[in-house]
Amino acid sequence: MKRKYNEREMTEYKSIRYLNLFRLLLSFFFFSIIFNRFSSITGFIYNANLGKLIASIYLLFAIVFWVASVLYKKNSSTIGLLALAFDLPFIISLSLLLNGVDKGWAILPVITIGSFSILSRKPFAIIAMPIVAIFLLISMPIMLDVDLNGASSSTLMIYALTYIAVALVGIRQSQNYNQFLLLTQVQKKKIVNLSKINELVIDHIQSGIVAFNQDYKAILINKKAKELLKINEDSQLPKILIKKIIAIAGFKDSNSLSLFGEDIFINLTKLDDNSKLSLLFIEQQNLIDQKSQRANLVNLGQLSSTIAHELRNPLAAIYSASLLLNESEEISGEDKSITEIIAKQVERSNKIIEDILLMAKPHVANKTSINIFEKFNTFKTNYCQQRDINEDNVIIKINDNNLSIEFDTAHLSQLLWNLTENAIKHGADEKVTLVVNNQARSILIDFRNKGDKLEPIVEESLFTPFFTTHTQGTGLGLYICREMCRSNRAKLEYLYQDFQHIFRIHIQK
Repeated sequence: MKRKYNEREMTEYKSIRYLNLFRLLLSFFFFSIIFNRFSSITGFIYNANLGKLIASIYLLFAIVFWVASVLYKKNSSTIGLLALAFDLPFIISLSLLLNGVDKGWAILPVITIGSFSILSRKPFAIIAMPIVAIFLLISMPIMLDVDLNGASSSTLMIYALTYIAVALVGIRQSQNYNQFLLLTQVQKKKIVNLSKINELVIDHIQSGIVAFNQDYKAILINKKAKELLKINEDSQLPKILIKKIIAIAGFKDSNSLSLFGEDIFINLTKLDDNSKLSLLFIEQQNLIDQKSQRANLVNLGQLSSTIAHELRNPLAAIYSASLLLNESEEISGEDKSITEIIAKQVERSNKIIEDILLMAKPHVANKTSINIFEKFNTFKTNYCQQRDINEDNVIIKINDNNLSIEFDTAHLSQLLWNLTENAIKHGADEKVTLVVNNQARSILIDFRNKGDKLEPIVEESLFTPFFTTHTQGTGLGLYICREMCRSNRAKLEYLYQDFQHIFRIHIQK
C-alpha cells in the first residue's frame, strides 16, 4: 500500500530535492572546469590528477545521493543530512584547488551549513558543521599541498566567522521552528480530539444530520442519516430528497415526505451567504410522535396522580363502610352480597390507583447483586400461595444456579409479578415458563406462554399506556415494566416464536 506523507515530510523532501539539484550542478561545474583546463583563462592553479579525481568522485557522489533520495523517499531526510556532511570536504578541497580562497569560492560551504541547520534542527550538530568547515579550511591546504597565494589570516578569519554566524542563525531559526512545530502538533492534537468528539456527538444524535454542497453531494453525514437515506459520504442525496430541498428553498411545500417507506420531517439550514454548504436535519415522524406522546404522558401522569390521591380517601371510607355493613347481623343475605361487590370494586379501583401512581412515579434504580435462582424460586412460592394456584403452573428453567445480575430488587419483584400475571391471564393453558439464558454480553429472561398470534395493531400497542385487551386490566402493567427495565439499563421486548408469546428482558452484564 502506498504510504501517505504529511505536509512536513513533503516540505523536507522538496527542500532536499532542490539541494540535490544544487549539488549536482555544482559538482558538474567543478568537473567541467577541471577537465576542460580553464586554468589558462581563469588563472586557477591546481594539481590536475588530484583535482580530476576529487571532481569525478564528487560528481559521482552527487548522482548517487540524488538517486538514493528518490528511491528511498521516506528516508530522504537522513540521506540529505548525510550528503550535506560529505559536501564540506569536497567543496572546500575543490575550492582550494581552484584558488577559491582568493576568488571567494570558500564562501560556498555557507550554503551547506545553512541547509544542514534547516534539516537537522539539533544545536550541537549545527555548531559542529562550521567547526569542521574551519578545520578543513585550515588543514586542507597542507593536505593538498596548495599554496594560498598569500591569503591573509584575516581573510580566513572572515570565512570562519561567516561559517559560525550562519550556524548561530541556523540554531536560532531551528529553535523557533521546533517551538512552532511543537505548538502546531499540540493544536493539531486538540483539533483532532475535538473532531473525534464532534463525530461521536453527531453520531449519537437521534436526528439525521447531513452537510451537502451545491451539487447535493454529502460532505458530512452522521450514522442516523446514513440509515435513513441509505448513502455514505461523497454520495449524492436521493433524487426525491433533492426535489424536496429545492421546493423548501422556494417556499413551495411542507417539510415532510416519505423516503424508503419511512415518514420523515426535514429542516434545511444554509451555513451563510458565502458558503456553498447547507445543513439538513432529518427527523423520523414516529420519533416526533413518540416525543409528543411522552410529553402528553408526563402531563397525564401528573394529573392522574393528583386525582388518584384525592380518590384514595373516599374509597377507603367506602371500603371500611362496606366491611362494617357486611359484618352487621341486621342486614339480609342479599344486602351482604351487595356489600361484598362494593368491597371488590373498591379493591379493583385501588389497584388502578396504585398502577397510576406507579406510572407517575420516577423509577430510579437502586441496583444490588441478585441471585436469579434464589430470587425466582422465592417469587414462585409466594406468587402461587397468594394466587392460590398450583406451582406446576409456574415453570423455571435456569442452567446456572449461581448466576447473578445487577438490578433493583423492588423493580425485579414488580417485573416478575406483572409479567407472570400477564402470561397466566392471557395464556391458553394458564401456565408460564421462565427461561434464563446466559449469553456473552447479556442475560436474557423470557416469560413464555402458549397462545394465538396477536393482531398487528394489538402487538404494536402492547406497551402503550392504558391499552388492554382484558376487561379487568388497567393497561399500565406492561408500560410500567418497560420503564422499570429502562431505569436498570435493561430492555423489554415482545416476540412470538413457536406458537408462544415471549416477553424478553435483556440485562447488560
